[in-house]
Amino acid sequence: MESLWPLLADLRVAIEDEIEAIAADLSRRRLDRPIAVLSGRLRGEAGIGYRYAFQIAGETYDIRADDRVRIHAGGRDALGVVHRFDRTLGLLQAVSPEWLGERLDGSELEFDPTWLLRELSARLAEVGQDPADFFPGTVLEAFGRLPPRLGRGTLRLDSSADLNEPQRDALERVLGSSVQLVWGPPGTGKSRLVARAALELALRGRVLVAATTNGAVDEIARRLASIAEPAALDRDRIIRVGFDLGAAPDSRIDLGAALARRIEGGAGGVDRTLADLEVQLRARPPAGRREGAPAPNPYARAGRLRSLARSRNDAEAARQVGRVMLEIARQAELVLKEADIVLTTFARLAIREELRALRFESLLIDEASTAPLPQVALAASRVAGPAIAVGDFQQLPPVVSSKTPAAARWLRTDLFREAGVVDGARVVGGVDPVGGVPAVGAAEAVSAARAMDGVGAGSALPSPNDGLCAMLDLQYRMAPDIRELVSEFFYGGRLRDAPEIAERVTQRAALSVLDTSGLDPRVERVDGSRRNRAHAHAVADFLGGAAQDGLDDIAVVSPYRAQTRHLSDLIRRRLGRAAPAGLDVSTIHRFQGREKRLVVIDTVDAPPGRSWFLDERRNRDLPRLLNVALSRAREQLVIVATVAGLRRTLPRGALLNRLLAHVERSGSRIDAAPADLWRGR
Repeated sequence: MESLWPLLADLRVAIEDEIEAIAADLSRRRLDRPIAVLSGRLRGEAGIGYRYAFQIAGETYDIRADDRVRIHAGGRDALGVVHRFDRTLGLLQAVSPEWLGERLDGSELEFDPTWLLRELSARLAEVGQDPADFFPGTVLEAFGRLPPRLGRGTLRLDSSADLNEPQRDALERVLGSSVQLVWGPPGTGKSRLVARAALELALRGRVLVAATTNGAVDEIARRLASIAEPAALDRDRIIRVGFDLGAAPDSRIDLGAALARRIEGGAGGVDRTLADLEVQLRARPPAGRREGAPAPNPYARAGRLRSLARSRNDAEAARQVGRVMLEIARQAELVLKEADIVLTTFARLAIREELRALRFESLLIDEASTAPLPQVALAASRVAGPAIAVGDFQQLPPVVSSKTPAAARWLRTDLFREAGVVDGARVVGGVDPVGGVPAVGAAEAVSAARAMDGVGAGSALPSPNDGLCAMLDLQYRMAPDIRELVSEFFYGGRLRDAPEIAERVTQRAALSVLDTSGLDPRVERVDGSRRNRAHAHAVADFLGGAAQDGLDDIAVVSPYRAQTRHLSDLIRRRLGRAAPAGLDVSTIHRFQGREKRLVVIDTVDAPPGRSWFLDERRNRDLPRLLNVALSRAREQLVIVATVAGLRRTLPRGALLNRLLAHVERSGSRIDAAPADLWRGR
C-alpha cells in the first residue's frame, strides 16, 4: 500500500501557509492580539444562545459581522459569533451558546481562527504517527491514490422507494462502491439522497455524516429526523453534534438533548450533583418544563454553576463542578458510541474531544465542493469502509486566504478534481494543472478501475459513463427558463426539469435584466470593497414595486460586502415596513445553499473603471460565483447591470456579457428609472 505520510505532510504544509496568510490579514485588521474589554454584560437570550454586549476601544479594529470570536471571561473560554459592531462607539455584540455570567468586565476577545487550523494539523499528525489506529486505505482511495472498488448495491429500506431515477441510480452505486462521488447540481435533491444513503449504510455499521457548514449538516439532520423509524429517534441512534446559533436544534437528535435525557434518567449521578450544587450556590434551578419539552442542557447548567462558584471564590464548589463536567463528557462519549449515525461539521470533528476516539464503517460528505482536502483526509482516516462525497464542483470552492502553490494545490482543490473526475486536476504530463506542481499518486491505477468513456484532458465535465461519479440531473427548484440558462452555461446542457417544474406556469418573465445604463452609475471604494449608490436606489425602487405586488420571498445578492451593507441601510430607510417581509440581503458567498422565489443579483461594477472581479480571466472563481447566484432563484431572476458599460469594459466574449445577452433574448429588459421599476417593465 502506498504510504499515507507524504500526503499528510503536504496537507500540513498547506495548512501552515494558510495560518500565515490569516495571521497577516488579522494584523492588517488589527486583530492579531486579544482585545481588552472595558465593560461587558449579558444582554439576554438569543435563540438557543446568549447575547453579550462589550465596550471596547473600537475605532482601530476592523471587526465584521459573522466574525468568529473566542470570549475569555472569568477563567472560561467560549466561542461566539459577532452579531454587530459599531466602530465609532466601540460597541460590539456577540452571541455564544454558553452562559458566562451577568457581568464580563475585564474579559478579552480573541479573533484569531488559526487555532482551528492548528488543531486540524495536530490531528493529521496523529494519523501519520500512529496509522494502525486509523484507516490509511480509506484516505488513499478517496484521494485517488489507490483504485477503488466500484459496483452496485441493493436498496433495502422503504424510505428509499420515493427516490427518482437518477437518485436511485446514484444510491445503488453508493451502496456497491468503496468510493463514490455524486455530482448534484442545484435543486436535484442532494440532501434527500444523503439522508437515504445514511440510513441504508447504517444497516452495515456506524455512519459519519460530515460537511463544512452547520446549515448543510442541519438540513441532512432534518431530513433524517423526518424519515427515520421512530424507534431510532427514541433510542438516540441518530445524533447531531453541535448546532447553528441561528436556529434551535432538533431535540430528537441533538447531542445536548440526548445527553440531558440520559443524565435526567440518573446516569452517573450528574443530575443529583448539579441539583445539590444549585442549592449550595443559591442558583436558580432550571425552570419547570412543559410535558414533552427537552431537558435542560447539562453543559449549560454546569457552566453556569462554575461561573457562580468562581465569582463567589468557592474553590470547593468549583472543584465539584469540574468533576461533574468530566462525568458529563464521559456520558457524552457513551451517547455517541451507541449512535448508528453521527452528524457534525469537519471543524468539530477536529476539535471535539468526545469525537476523537470514534471510528465508523462509512463516511458521507455533503457539500463536497467546499470541503478542504485536509479535513476530508481527517474524516476518512476514521472510517473503515466506503467514503462517499456528494456535492457540486461547479459551485463555490473552499475559502482560502493563502496564495502559495501548496495552498492552491491542497486547499483550493475539491475532492472531485483531486479524484480526477473533473478535468483540471487530472494528471497531464506529470503536472497538476491546479497548482502547477508535480502530482502525487497512482492515477493510472485509478483510471484502470473506472469506465472512462469520453473523459480526458479535453473534457471539462465528467463523462456520464464515469463509474466513479454519478450525476443527479433532474431538478426541482428553478423555473424552466432559469434552468435552461444555468444548464447551458454551467452543466453542459445536462440538467432536466422534473415534471412538476416543466408544467409550472408563471405570470411574469422568469429572466430579466435591470439595465442601469441610463442612471450614469459610479462605483466607490469603501474599506477595500465597492459600492454603487445608483444601483442601490434602482434595487430599492424595484423591491418597493415587488412588495406592492405581494412578493415577499426575495433575496438581493452582490459580490461586494460594502454594497450589501449599503443596500440593507437604504432599503430600511426608504421602504421601512413596506419592504418585502421575507427579504434577505447577502453576499453571494453567504447565500450558497439557500433559495428564494425571486433573486436579484447586483453586479455593482460600472464604467469608467474596469472590473477585475467580473472578468473570469482575472477572477477564476467568477463562474462559480455566478452559478451560485443564478441557481438560487425558483421563479424569477433579475440581474442588475450597466449593460452597455460592461460590454465596453469586459473582454469580448466575457462570461457575464454572454449571460446578459442570453437573458435579454430569453426574458425581458427593464430600463432603470427613478420609480416604478417593477410595473414599468
